[in-house]
Amino acid sequence: MLVKRFVCASVVALAVSAQSAPTSPSPLAAFLGHWEGSGKFAETKYSKPHAVTSTTDCAWTPQGTALVCQTMVHDSDGDHTQLSIDTPDDGSPGFGYYTINPGHKPYYGTLTIDGSRWTYGPSPEAKGHYPEFRTTNTFSGDTETFKTEFTEDGAVWTTMLEGTLRRIKKQP
Repeated sequence: MLVKRFVCASVVALAVSAQSAPTSPSPLAAFLGHWEGSGKFAETKYSKPHAVTSTTDCAWTPQGTALVCQTMVHDSDGDHTQLSIDTPDDGSPGFGYYTINPGHKPYYGTLTIDGSRWTYGPSPEAKGHYPEFRTTNTFSGDTETFKTEFTEDGAVWTTMLEGTLRRIKKQP
């Protein structure tokens, strides 16, 4: 019986330690924690003017190699859940992201992190196919401002959403 308890305790300890942060510093840590925010959509070809609020919770995956975030968006159409995963790109020094919105086709793209500025761009296969969308997040302490834009020619970008998130609770 004592051996069984030791094995169970060891498995629990391994599981808990596996859910810790990466062993080397990762710029993805900037998004850890619980965030609350709001934004406004503009009148564009791809959006109608309306306000949105959201809550986002981001944590490390169990092995500590990727950041997983669940977002609940509240707008005049109701509540919408989004799940996203930001991860180091195996083939380069950059990052990738994967996003799932129930009822829609999952999508992925490149995540470029340049200091406090994160740019979520299209997948390499979608780059240059229009319209092209990107979202830019700029971090300053516990505040993140975001802007989503589109281009139909690769030169002129039109803003369709802008807003701010504030970290309410940090996570280790």
